[in-house]
Amino acid sequence: MSKTKICSGDESNNSPVWGTIDVIYWKLWPKKAGGGIHYIQSFKDGWVKHNKDFIKLTAAKYNLPSPLLAGVCWIEVGGDPNFIDRVAFEVRDFDWSGLHWIDRHLTLTSPPTKTSFGAVSMQLRTAAETLGLDSNKMGASQLRELANCLQKDIFNIDIVGKHLLQLIRRDGFQSALPNLSQEQIKIVGARYNRGIGLSIERIKKNTSYGDFIVKFWPRFVRLLT
Repeated sequence: MSKTKICSGDESNNSPVWGTIDVIYWKLWPKKAGGGIHYIQSFKDGWVKHNKDFIKLTAAKYNLPSPLLAGVCWIEVGGDPNFIDRVAFEVRDFDWSGLHWIDRHLTLTSPPTKTSFGAVSMQLRTAAETLGLDSNKMGASQLRELANCLQKDIFNIDIVGKHLLQLIRRDGFQSALPNLSQEQIKIVGARYNRGIGLSIERIKKNTSYGDFIVKFWPRFVRLLT
């Protein structure tokens, strides 16, 4: 693989960062004291608002409906603190550092390329494929570089937008852009969650991720204004 840098060093938008304290407020703090589901939803709203200009610019760049990109961002931000992803990667990388046969038959963890990074969560394997790279040919240092890029807000939003466009093309919806139908949005959203490899028939059996985006479309529109 080329030694060309995957991203530059100035792609942070100083977004709110979800950490351990936030998880405590979300999971353990009483709802009446501001914790619970309202806490994480407020964080998600704030993150999308903070990044609304970049979300709209990225949507325009890839000819996407901006609430679709905003909806994916909203769903994905929050959850596990960022350090959890880093620990998971290092554990998996160590577990998969042996001989090929051992890695394939005796490992206890998922491959390190299946580790997700970024506020808008994306697996390293998916990110590499979106960029036209072969994750199987990337060493640990290159995967760490890609992980660092995903943790930069602007790069993270851009690669999610690029991936969404690839998913749209996967099912031949590009001629409808940027005015996708609700059914198309449900399918694209489901693909983001379930993967590019499934047939459209299998995707249609469970579009709950995309259904959520359609249901709360007006909310995402408001967050972008």
